[in-house]
Amino acid sequence: MRARTLATCVLLLICSAYIFWYQELQYALPTPLPANYKPVKVGASVVIPVPASLPKSDFYFHFYNPDCPCSLFNAEHVRQLIEKYKRKMRVVVVVPRAADVSSARKEFGDKVEIWSDGNGKLAGSLGVYSTPQAAIVDSHQQLYFRGNYNRSRYCTSNATNFAELALIAYFKKMPAPAFDLWATQSYGCTLPQNKNSQTLIFNYGN
Repeated sequence: MRARTLATCVLLLICSAYIFWYQELQYALPTPLPANYKPVKVGASVVIPVPASLPKSDFYFHFYNPDCPCSLFNAEHVRQLIEKYKRKMRVVVVVPRAADVSSARKEFGDKVEIWSDGNGKLAGSLGVYSTPQAAIVDSHQQLYFRGNYNRSRYCTSNATNFAELALIAYFKKMPAPAFDLWATQSYGCTLPQNKNSQTLIFNYGN
């Protein structure tokens, strides 16, 4: 009887440890670098493959994956940023698969612009390899900011609302903020690799 009780306790501990890792610990650790990752520094020139007929603009990219719990945790904060800045710059939600567009529409509304980055070329050109991530690119296609939204997954710490602070600095025409690793080292979910998929399908919203 004691042996059975001990075995049950050990099993419960193992299950509890797995649940803690699955729901908490794995997202508190930095996202592993992909094998083929090429870093892109702030200030670097990047290529945003938009149709030539569209005018130059400032871009705010939100990299979103509906299968990533971290993307869901900060969705309310991202919606607030979209509402605040959508008239000042071109705001784009980027999803890893065309099949994710409908989920992104449910999360962020019918009017938001959504691009599906099938083979990850846009993410790679901005140095993004996890979700959720934000990137600001100016009208000359230079990277102004790329990083996390907050040190807290729920974006409840105003002092570390990195993406929002970068947006404020950008529109004040200030130099890009010099954030620490909590902002610049990626946390969250690794972007899925879809190397055989078509890159960048544009969905402009209603």
